[in-house]
Amino acid sequence: MISIVIPLYNERENILTYRDELFPEIDRIADATGESFQYILVDDGSRDDTYLLLQALARERSDVIAVTNGTNKGMGAAIKHGLQHSKGDLVVTMDSDLTFRPEDVKALILAYQASHPDCVSGSPYLEQGLLEEVSFIRFLPSKVVNTLYRILLGADITCVSPIFRLYRKDALDGICIQSNNFDINAEILAKLLLGGRTVVEVPVALHTRRYGESKINVSKEIRNHVRLLTKIFKIRVFKGSWD
Repeated sequence: MISIVIPLYNERENILTYRDELFPEIDRIADATGESFQYILVDDGSRDDTYLLLQALARERSDVIAVTNGTNKGMGAAIKHGLQHSKGDLVVTMDSDLTFRPEDVKALILAYQASHPDCVSGSPYLEQGLLEEVSFIRFLPSKVVNTLYRILLGADITCVSPIFRLYRKDALDGICIQSNNFDINAEILAKLLLGGRTVVEVPVALHTRRYGESKINVSKEIRNHVRLLTKIFKIRVFKGSWD
C-alpha cells in the first residue's frame, strides 16, 4: 500500500477539486501499477471549513483518513502528523493545491519500481521538468539555495525543497524529523543522504496555484534554510550532530 500524505491549511477551493482531479487520477494509477492507496489528509488548524470538507471526503471514501492538528502548527508538523497515520510501506507527500499534478505520482512509482531507492524526489529543475510562470525573483533564491545544498551534501540533487516525493516508510522511520515548517522536505532529504540512503530524482512539472494563496513566509523560510545549511556544514566539516 502507498499512503498519500497531504497537509492542508485554508484550502477549501482546492479540496473541492479532489473528486474530479485527485481521486480519479490516483485510481487510474492504481489500475496501471497494481498498487493500492490510502489518503491521509491533514488539516493544520484551518480557519475556514477545510476540516469539515475533509471529514466529508472521509465519509464518502473508505481510503481517506481526515485528521487535524487543531491549531496552525506548520506544514512540517502536518506532514509528521500524517506519517503517524500512514499504513503503507511507501509514502507519497504532495501539496494540497495540486501544483504538482497527481498524474506525476505514476512517475514516482515507476522510478521506485525500477531500482527501489529509499526516496524518489520530483524535480522541476531536471531537463525534462517544467517550472510554470515562476518569477525571476522567486526562481533565483531557489536556485541559489539548491546549489548550496548540493555542494554541502556532495550529492547530484537538483532540487532539495519540493514536497512531491515518494519515500520508503522504513527509511523515514529511521530518522528523527525535527522541522515543523516548509524546510521539512530539505531536512528529510539531507538526513537520508547523510545517512547513506539512496535518493533518485525524476522530472516533473510544477504548475502555478489556481485557487487560494501560498502559505509560505519567504523571509522565515530563508532563515530556516540558513539554519539547516549551517547544521549540514558543521556535520560535514566538523563531524557534528543534528542535535
